[in-house]
Amino acid sequence: MGTLNHSSGLTHFPFEVLTNIIFAIPLSFWNFRVESTCMRKILLKKKHDNPSKQRHILFFASFLLFLGQIMAQTTFADNFSSISYSNSDGNTPWATDWTESGDSNLGPTAQYIRIQSQQLYMYWLWTEEIRRTVNLTGATSAILSFDYTSNSLGGTRQLGVYISSTGGAPYTQIGTLSGNGTFTQDISAYISANTVIRFAKSNANWNSDDNASIDNVLISAIIPVDTDGDGIEDVADLDNDNDGILDWDECTFVATTTQNFTASGGTSVTNTATSGFGSMYIDFISIDNSFNLTVNGTNIATEFQFQPGAPGNFARFDTGFTYGQAGVPQLWSMTGTLANPMLRVIVDADGNLKLFGAQSPGGTLLPLTLDTPPVTVPWNPSGTNTITIGQLVTGPTNMNGQLRFSGECDTDGDGIFNRFDLDSDNDGIYDAVEAGHGQAHTNGVVNGAIGTDGIPNLVQTDPNGGSVNYTYSDSDGDGILDSIALDSDNDGCNDVLEAGFTDDNTDGLLGPNPVTTDVNGVVTSGTDGYTVPADGNSDAVFDYRQAGAPPSITTQPTNTIICPGCSGSLSVSATNADLYQWQRFIGGVWTDISDNAMFSGANSATLNISNPTPSQNGEQYRVVMDNLAYTCAQTTSTIANLQIQVNTIITNRRITYRVQKN
Repeated sequence: MGTLNHSSGLTHFPFEVLTNIIFAIPLSFWNFRVESTCMRKILLKKKHDNPSKQRHILFFASFLLFLGQIMAQTTFADNFSSISYSNSDGNTPWATDWTESGDSNLGPTAQYIRIQSQQLYMYWLWTEEIRRTVNLTGATSAILSFDYTSNSLGGTRQLGVYISSTGGAPYTQIGTLSGNGTFTQDISAYISANTVIRFAKSNANWNSDDNASIDNVLISAIIPVDTDGDGIEDVADLDNDNDGILDWDECTFVATTTQNFTASGGTSVTNTATSGFGSMYIDFISIDNSFNLTVNGTNIATEFQFQPGAPGNFARFDTGFTYGQAGVPQLWSMTGTLANPMLRVIVDADGNLKLFGAQSPGGTLLPLTLDTPPVTVPWNPSGTNTITIGQLVTGPTNMNGQLRFSGECDTDGDGIFNRFDLDSDNDGIYDAVEAGHGQAHTNGVVNGAIGTDGIPNLVQTDPNGGSVNYTYSDSDGDGILDSIALDSDNDGCNDVLEAGFTDDNTDGLLGPNPVTTDVNGVVTSGTDGYTVPADGNSDAVFDYRQAGAPPSITTQPTNTIICPGCSGSLSVSATNADLYQWQRFIGGVWTDISDNAMFSGANSATLNISNPTPSQNGEQYRVVMDNLAYTCAQTTSTIANLQIQVNTIITNRRITYRVQKN
């Protein structure tokens, strides 16, 4: 058996070599080597070349890829598949190429250090060395591994493996190699932005027939992801986009399983949770020192133990102490609440587990680390997930608390899960606005300090309490939060329009179709959006939250008769009408009327007409009305006609005239 170092992040996956690896050493040509001018001699040396290696490995690539994604490791690798010192076969590039020193040829093609037969080949080392730098900034752990073979090495002539965290000297020797095998070393103590690994001789100079080959160099690093940059890694962050909505509440239309539990005497609690990937939260209000957690038949960490002197997998604070030590009370002696539990277990969608504990009732939840790391939780991506919490009965045992499982969702289908998405429905209104907490934000991120639970303090009564101090906005009461509803008030007018933004194709999404977004789920293809939503009637309630309707006419305008030089009016009666615009039909087009010498009240319920001329006889008029709180539709009245009618002329037919003679 051997070890496969897979570039996706799996380290030391067992494999079986079905064909032996054979190294032949032909005497192909002679090299001359000048070691030092002060030695005043030339050493004659035969050059050793390895033939191409043959290795046949049987494994399931898709399985490795899946596990690599679950582990979410950052890898830096070089399999020496080409004759180049810049090869990078991991999921993250190295900081530098391989760099030789002390060799008469500083490239990968010749002399004492070179790439040969898809391996890093070194022979007859005296002062020669080779090194490479990697940037491990942010990593919490790192492991170096590689395969090696050697010929003739032994005693004081060995290959040294060195490391530095300063980008160069001084180096620390972490390995002395001869023979064949696989080297694995935890290098977490040397994590830096300039971590250097180096190969050079160890102790005595090598003989001319000494050589070693290195292959499958891999550095696997765990770099916690902190999507919102608040200093709380995602797996421990209850609000991964800092919009003020807890992650487990970002998917109200996906089944969220919540179960309160109370058990004693070793009784187990089993919960069958939502299908697929999701996040799980277990809060313990009280517990008698230990518990076991099994997910889909896999025991995650044997026994989570908090009682000094008892067997199990101990959970310790950053100080190295657990409950009942260094002034921290025994866990069994304290009781919390659902708002402020004593213990919290969080498992994210990738199966990563984090444990937190309070050192006093109502105290801040602090990170706890298990002596033996837990295994990755095996979520079932295509079926239900069975979660069992239990206790080993070694005395009076009890526990009570709450288990919550929330599935992942991407409401707007933009490829960003709601818990990372600042606009989960792509309507151009930040989730931080639609949430309903009313707190100030910057580009959708709530302002101010962030608690150790990852929740902005402005939306918490008790900072670090793991809960919020307001009720999520669900304007129409349909059980779907405004942050993921396209018509929050269910009035038939989409939020994007009621907010005062542009929706080119009336699909409820900001801008044209298709929609494009940035890495935070914010629409970038629109021409507007993300400003303060409209409040047309200035009642301190955003229009998209306030159900509205177009104006409704109770009395239509009627035809009116006005004589030349006289005055008259046209009127309408309507409800929900805030804006009026009277129009008249001229030249085949409806034209807005403005107040002037002839018209007044053009923007009111009554249009006054003064001194019309006979040429206006038969003109048509109407009024268009708007509700300021409802932008989706106008209401237009029926047509009223203007009739110009001359007043009656009175004559006296009996009047006679006499013409007098001059």
